Amino acid sequence: MQREVDMPRSDPLRPDHTSPLTRRAVVAGCLAAGALPLLGSGPAWATAPELATAWEPTVPGAPDVIDPAYEISPPAPPEPLQKLSAIPSRDVPRLAPHAPSTPGAGKVGGPARTYAGTTSVPFQFRYDDFEIRELPVGIEPYHMSTPVPLVDTGVHDSTGVRMVLLGSTLYNHPVAQAQYGLQLLESHRITGNQVYLDRAKLQAQRLVDRRTLRSGAWFYPYPFNYRLHRLYDFYAAPWYSMMAQGQALSLFTRLHQRTGEANWKAAADATFASFLLPPVAGLPWGVWVVNGLLWLEEYPHPKLIKGDRTYNGHMFSAYGLYDYWVLTKDANAKLLLQGAITTYRDVRDLIRVRHWRSRYCVAHGTDAGSYHTTHINQFMQQYAITGDTFMAQMGDLWYTDYPPAGVKGSIHFSAGSHTGYKFSSTGAITASYTLRLTRSSSAPSADRLKVMGQTGIWYAISAGTLNGYLVREATPARYQIGICAGLGYKLHRPGTIAVATPTAYSIDSAGVMGGVRTTYQVGDPVALDMRAVLNGVEHVRLVEGPYAGRWLGLGTVIRG
Repeated sequence: MQREVDMPRSDPLRPDHTSPLTRRAVVAGCLAAGALPLLGSGPAWATAPELATAWEPTVPGAPDVIDPAYEISPPAPPEPLQKLSAIPSRDVPRLAPHAPSTPGAGKVGGPARTYAGTTSVPFQFRYDDFEIRELPVGIEPYHMSTPVPLVDTGVHDSTGVRMVLLGSTLYNHPVAQAQYGLQLLESHRITGNQVYLDRAKLQAQRLVDRRTLRSGAWFYPYPFNYRLHRLYDFYAAPWYSMMAQGQALSLFTRLHQRTGEANWKAAADATFASFLLPPVAGLPWGVWVVNGLLWLEEYPHPKLIKGDRTYNGHMFSAYGLYDYWVLTKDANAKLLLQGAITTYRDVRDLIRVRHWRSRYCVAHGTDAGSYHTTHINQFMQQYAITGDTFMAQMGDLWYTDYPPAGVKGSIHFSAGSHTGYKFSSTGAITASYTLRLTRSSSAPSADRLKVMGQTGIWYAISAGTLNGYLVREATPARYQIGICAGLGYKLHRPGTIAVATPTAYSIDSAGVMGGVRTTYQVGDPVALDMRAVLNGVEHVRLVEGPYAGRWLGLGTVIRG
């Protein structure tokens, strides 16, 4: 199905048929096995109010208002820790980081300016002239190290295309299809299995078959109604999203790179054209300028020129520009990408919440929930793309504000007294229980988090005597065993030794640490590739030199 809504132009790709849509879906649930506790049994743990996502309120209004709950679902589990940096040694010199950029600086780009001999984009916006780098496999957007299952555990139709089941109805969902297609392409890269590539093409073809045209540009409609954050503006179907546009652009671009097939290049070109259209109320749109900054709008209003200015969706859309630039070296794609990165950098203070999770969007200031972790990782991806150490510094700062979401593990309890607490949404203590141990023990934790109004980091104990309680991280009394909460820097991060002859540590899977006194002196340069928590204490990992692969205490290194 394709629909022309404005100024018909030639369509570079006309598929022979449209894939049928079936209402049948295969829905498979995945249950994770829990660890065996050593502290005995206890009451069931209920999710504390402060851990709830920002999208829990019931939908007001008519019963046909449907929340897609896909963009705003928790991000996927983090990638496993790498042994060392994924950057090939030959690429390390060209990917060397450089001095941080200056927030608020930059030039103005738009129709009055010709960029690299091409017609300029039809927007006036501020942009910093960031270096844009072609990244090696391992640190590019959407990289995976483990393939998705060949037996699809997600919702899909009888043809194998990713769908969403809302109520009792099966719907196409452009972001779901583009994301799954990208996962399948990564799985094909990892395994070489043709099934993954064929299935990725199915996702891409469904997007193509359902496209809407505006002035020759392709848009990918959402076919269901939606109320923004379940609380605000009503979006009657069809509506559109630059997150879908950007992820579809990544999928088409990568399919062409993988297969050499011209139809996917044509699809990428037509999708990129959607980034070059000014907003028009009532027509598909998604790119606009607010306060001099370029926004790739995840939730453009279908009837008005307004949107949510969603932080994570803006950058996921920009990854499509990056992939398209890698393929084509198109000057307008680079300019738009530079503008998008400038926006992400320069609105950070509108999104950041000091010592807490960041906000989801500018328009409503909604709590980002687990998307705080996504924001951190997006800063690190921009650091890789640009080499700008300011991006790495922001990722580190937001990591300090609130730890990565979904960190599970085994908590060591030393002999002695340990008090668990339950809290209200404001951080008031509602219950406590003190456990006294004559010898050390352990129990599983379902998360590592902060509590509103309380200091420190807390573990959500999920089994045993303290099941349902939070206990404060306090090494050596209580800590998660081994390495956890890893944050990969992607590029080698410059650092400077702050303490003479610091100890460099190794750690095994059981959490046993060994140390060696280094020969580093104050002011010596080092290179880092990761930050993580080792037995409850923060460290950074060395990636070059005689101690590569070992860890230094966070306070012993000044990070550039």
